Amino acid sequence: MQAVENSSAESKIVYLTASEIDFKGIASEVAKVWRTHVSTGLVVGLKGPLGAGKTTWVRGMLGGLGYHDKVPSPTYALLEHYDLSGLTVVHLDLYRLPNNDGSNRESTDEFEALGVRDWLASDRAWLLAEWPDRSPQLVNRSDIWIEFEFLDAEKRRVTLMPRSVTGKVALHRLQGNSSFNSSFHR
Repeated sequence: MQAVENSSAESKIVYLTASEIDFKGIASEVAKVWRTHVSTGLVVGLKGPLGAGKTTWVRGMLGGLGYHDKVPSPTYALLEHYDLSGLTVVHLDLYRLPNNDGSNRESTDEFEALGVRDWLASDRAWLLAEWPDRSPQLVNRSDIWIEFEFLDAEKRRVTLMPRSVTGKVALHRLQGNSSFNSSFHR
């Protein structure tokens, strides 16, 4: 795995992974750093084509937080949540919701029925949302976008971009964590 940091005004972080093990390892370490150094709730939008690894990334994050049971894709249930010693991780998959520009009342009602508003209000909840652009609420509230891109059958580019002050702090914590950075050959 190779990490490449772009020092743009956005302070995005780009990781290049050579295998699924690297990919999940990065997700695990990201979760550990954030759990230790970010004291607020987080809303993370996970973007990428079908099969790009969004659910695998969540599995890696949950593993880093100490959860080692089965982690199903929430495609049909729309969400799964995990209570982890004072932190709730909510994994959303909004793929089945219609693409929502705010004018589709049925889609908005279905999103609201999930109870996401309560988790958005919590400072001890992380929402990890696949297909976040299906919900204007999540687009507006996202702290970080993580974009997944296939480079070939095994290699992926993972780009973390802040979208709020909280997101900037979370990425800064990754950049400033020497044990994380040395583990991933920055």
